[in-house]
Amino acid sequence: MTLYADLMGILGGLIVGVMGLDLGVMEYYNMSKETVNLTNIGIGIFSGFTFGILIAMAGCLRGMQCGRSASAVGDATRSAVVTSIVSIIVATAIITVVCSILGF
Repeated sequence: MTLYADLMGILGGLIVGVMGLDLGVMEYYNMSKETVNLTNIGIGIFSGFTFGILIAMAGCLRGMQCGRSASAVGDATRSAVVTSIVSIIVATAIITVVCSILGF
């Protein structure tokens, strides 16, 4: 899923670059090839994998803590979403600091 989103982002950038910024297709391709490397792709895939694990863990945790009423399910869902968002923000900060320390 992460690779698909990356490819769609590159395709969207190509469309905007060619149609909106009057870039040539080869110019966009060459600049993208210079800018994006395997390290960037690897970090993106690792981040996507990490976020998926965090979302699954938050959903499972809040689901196990859920009560038996419809209201409790709604509260657990809201709590899982908030927990997931906070976890993703913290994980992004940690990944960014580690990549900065390692020089990526």
